[in-house]
Amino acid sequence: EKFDLIIDLQSKLRNTLILKRIPSVNFYSSTFNYNFCSLKKDYLSNNNISQKTILNLGKLLDVNIKKVDFSLDNLNQIYINEAKKLLPGNNYIGFSITQGNEYRKKSWPLENFIILAKKIEEMNKIPVFFVEKENIEIINQIKLKVPNSLFPEHNSDLVCPALVTALSSRLEKGISIDNGVMHMMSLAKVPMIVLFGPTNSEKFAPSHENTVILDSNKLYKTSDISKIQVEDLLKYIN
Repeated sequence: EKFDLIIDLQSKLRNTLILKRIPSVNFYSSTFNYNFCSLKKDYLSNNNISQKTILNLGKLLDVNIKKVDFSLDNLNQIYINEAKKLLPGNNYIGFSITQGNEYRKKSWPLENFIILAKKIEEMNKIPVFFVEKENIEIINQIKLKVPNSLFPEHNSDLVCPALVTALSSRLEKGISIDNGVMHMMSLAKVPMIVLFGPTNSEKFAPSHENTVILDSNKLYKTSDISKIQVEDLLKYIN
C-alpha cells in the first residue's frame, strides 16, 4: 500500500532519503534542485516557501491549487466555547516560549520572558503562557516570579492544537519563538511578535500582515537569539 502523496519541506538530504524510502505514488521535495520528485517538471524557486510549494505541487499533480485562508469558523464550537470559558476577559498577551526540537537553540532566555511578562502586567495586561504540563521547572519559575500569569490549557480536558488556536483568538497579542505553537497562534490572525535566531524567518514566519518579525540575524548580525533585547519587543506593545 502506498501513500498518495508525500511532501518533503525541509530540503535536507538525510531527511529526504528517509522519506523517499516510504512507498508513495507522488513524491515532492526541493532537495538537490527537485531531483527527488516523482516527476520531472519545470519547478519554481523563490523565497516564499508556502507559495513555492503550492505552485510546484500544482505542477507535480497537474492541478490548479487554490489558496484557502483558514477561518475560525472551521473550528468546532466546543473549542471556541472552551476558550471563552478559560479566557473570559480582555487584555491577554500570549507567550509561547519552548521549542520542540532541541537540535538548534531557538529559545529566547526564560528570564527575558519573565521580565517582559512583568512589564506587561504594569500595562494592566495579563500574561498567558502556552507551556506543556511536563515542563514543570519552567512553569514553577514563571508562577514564582509572575504569580498572576495564566496557563489556560492546564485547566482543560480538551487540550489539542485546535484549542490553542481558539485560545489565541482571545489574545490581544501573541509572542512566540519559532515553534509549532507559533503556527497554531497565527491561524487566529491576532497581532504577533515572533522571535527568530538560527532558523530562517523568511521561510518560517507567519505570513499575515499584523506580524512583527524580530530576527537576531537582521537586528544584531548573529544567529544568537538571546541578543534580542526585551526593549526590542516592548516598542511593539502598548
